[in-house]
Amino acid sequence: MTARGADSPRARFRQALAERVVLADGGVGTQLYQRVGGPRGNLDGLNLSQPRVVEEVHLAYIAAGADLIETNTFGANPFRLRAYGLEEEVWRVNLQGAKLARSAREIAGRPVLVAGAVGPVGCPLEALGPSGRIQVRDAFLRQMEALLAGGVDLFMVETMLDVEELRLAVEAARSLAALPVVAQVTFSGGLEPVATGQAQALVRLVEELGEAAPDVVGINCGAGPGPVVEALGWLEPLRARGIPLSALPNAGLPARVDGRLLYSASPAYLASLLPAMLQQGVRLVGGCCGTTPEHIRALRAQLDALQPSGALPGGRAEPVEAHPPPVRVVPPPETEAPPEGETASPILAALARGDLISVELDPPRGVSVTKLLQNAQILREAGVTCFNVADSPMARVRMASLAAARLVQEATALPAIIHFTTRDRNLMGIQADLLGAWALGIRHILAVTGDPPTVGNYPHASAVYDVDSIGLVRILQTLNRGHDLVGNPIGVAPAFTIAVALSPNAPDLDRELRRFREKLEAGAHFVMTQPLYEVAPLLRILDRLGGCPVPIVLGVMPLQSAKHAEYLHNEVPGISIPKPVREALARAGDRGAEVGIELAAQVLEEARPLIQGCYVVPSFGRVEQVAGLIRALRQQAGWALPADPPPS
Repeated sequence: MTARGADSPRARFRQALAERVVLADGGVGTQLYQRVGGPRGNLDGLNLSQPRVVEEVHLAYIAAGADLIETNTFGANPFRLRAYGLEEEVWRVNLQGAKLARSAREIAGRPVLVAGAVGPVGCPLEALGPSGRIQVRDAFLRQMEALLAGGVDLFMVETMLDVEELRLAVEAARSLAALPVVAQVTFSGGLEPVATGQAQALVRLVEELGEAAPDVVGINCGAGPGPVVEALGWLEPLRARGIPLSALPNAGLPARVDGRLLYSASPAYLASLLPAMLQQGVRLVGGCCGTTPEHIRALRAQLDALQPSGALPGGRAEPVEAHPPPVRVVPPPETEAPPEGETASPILAALARGDLISVELDPPRGVSVTKLLQNAQILREAGVTCFNVADSPMARVRMASLAAARLVQEATALPAIIHFTTRDRNLMGIQADLLGAWALGIRHILAVTGDPPTVGNYPHASAVYDVDSIGLVRILQTLNRGHDLVGNPIGVAPAFTIAVALSPNAPDLDRELRRFREKLEAGAHFVMTQPLYEVAPLLRILDRLGGCPVPIVLGVMPLQSAKHAEYLHNEVPGISIPKPVREALARAGDRGAEVGIELAAQVLEEARPLIQGCYVVPSFGRVEQVAGLIRALRQQAGWALPADPPPS
């Protein structure tokens, strides 16, 4: 599981480009300019002042068919933000920019890539004096650290006129994380000698950087689609070396009409030049200034039209569906509880063997489930036993866990544990939803009280809390006995498997243990812990309890970087990360994600004699990374699945 191995983010990105042409979005700034009615201050600052507007722009490009969206952070470096009094907000502007793009991805429910946009600092290196290079590199580091903490999938360094400034940005990115880097210069029309010199300098830079070179090199902005196609020829030496190229041109030259900039290149014209771009070796295509969702929609249609004819050069390209067909839900046959004594639950069977591995999936924020089901399939192939499906975590609205879990079970043939909160349902609603869950084939419930609405995006919503998680366990056991809370018979009794939560790092451990004992007395079948980064808290809990009478599933959440570790340790209740772990992440540099996986595996190995399974929470939804951890666990003694019986 090395950061530069076959399963690294860089390797996966390069493989994706080899298999298909990736379609990026268009002019984010152009769309924001139109929506806010002109340049009211710094566009990057809209991440803080008008986040919904930014999110709407991302959603528009995803709906148009983009496979990759860029964060609204092109100018979010200290140099540019200083002019707007936002120099001290570098962290917040970039962090929020990444979160808004990821939020749009969740709402759309499509597996688009989120690229952290990084533009030039806006000040020539020579003008900054002897310390200029240090200042600029530090500026890029500050910006990229926040983008990394926000969960971007790659860095998009773009619109660079100075190749040496581009070098500083690429070096900063490589020092932080093992994420893919796209590096793009801009060439102005009518300056062919200058542009040719830039192209030659870019080729030399790639050669000098060697293994640290960008994963994709190309051109964005510039005079328009035609000049960009011409300039791509100057990058032929890079193409000859097998380096994928990118092209994200402007929509022609702008004209100022009634105080507004209007661009001349139509969506049809841009799309008509797509074959020429692909012939030049372009594997990442999109738009820059002046391009709109209509331009991206036209490129999407052109890509889709070229695909059946095999006209896409340079490899097999399979564009991601912009509007995938809906998933057909087939109601299961009416089910009855199994005979007494029969082991009905594959989850309980795995706990009995001690090899359960579950991964948490967050339902989408919208109605599309494409990304959810693709992630579930990736994890199924890696070897998970089951899935945990969250219930509007952090009090932020998402698709109902019951519906998402049913779709995941149908798509993977693996069971799901739904997180069921008492926050949003009264006693009638709780029982009604549980009866419906059983009828839909949901057999496993994690009983949780739920975060209060005040911490989420509906702070004025009313919480119910007729019962808490302890009361919910009692309700589940009542239903399992064949009647409702007031004693009415319900016919065939369900047989729910009941899980409960435990926080070994709770600030009030006496209260946490008292409540846990009540959950056990109410009838809990097994326990799932909050993520741990050392075994000591679990040992402390077991010592206080005198052992645990039910199976323990240990929670882990792989860390991504030192910044990620500090954030979780200082700002997320119930999570405590030991100082040695945080120091290890700080030393890891660009290997942060790799070290995070290694540390998670180490905790599981140390806890192995004490637990019957593990519960993995992906950071930033990065299921590929978690899949690597699962595959590694399944190769170890104790986690390996039992061999299939020989054929009779």
